[in-house]
Amino acid sequence: MNTLKKSTIILIFLIGTLSFSKKDNEVYNFGLNLKDINVEKILLDSQSECRPSSELTFYVETKLEKKFRGYNTIDASIFILDKTSGKFNLLANESIIVPFHKDTFLDYDLKINKNGSKELNNGDRLIGSNSLTPFSFNELIKYDVVYNSYLRSTNKLLNNNRTL
Repeated sequence: MNTLKKSTIILIFLIGTLSFSKKDNEVYNFGLNLKDINVEKILLDSQSECRPSSELTFYVETKLEKKFRGYNTIDASIFILDKTSGKFNLLANESIIVPFHKDTFLDYDLKINKNGSKELNNGDRLIGSNSLTPFSFNELIKYDVVYNSYLRSTNKLLNNNRTL
């Protein structure tokens, strides 16, 4: 009876400890060779075609960096995914300020991107990026496929309903 109590207590302790431990191992399968792929041509073709490509797709992942009064700061990353092999690669990364209202005036020292633009069509402002990526965020966000994916990702992250 005594060993049964000890084993039950140890089992409950282990279950309680392991159920609250956080497993945060992000493994990126960077195996897609960007030298073989003309990303800009694929994006231009996706602008004029009515059906999406069955081989490659573009998607945006967003993470919340900080919450402030009147706005949020998010980290947005644009990826390209090969649907057949499951391999993907990071194309661009940027920190972005997402204001709660369009009229929110933000006094920030914003970094100027390669194209000189600091603001997106919906009023989100680009802060800058510290990572080295093959493309700039500003060049890729101009395409509808990437912009719509960005809006869906930020709407899901911030629980908003901004229109596409």
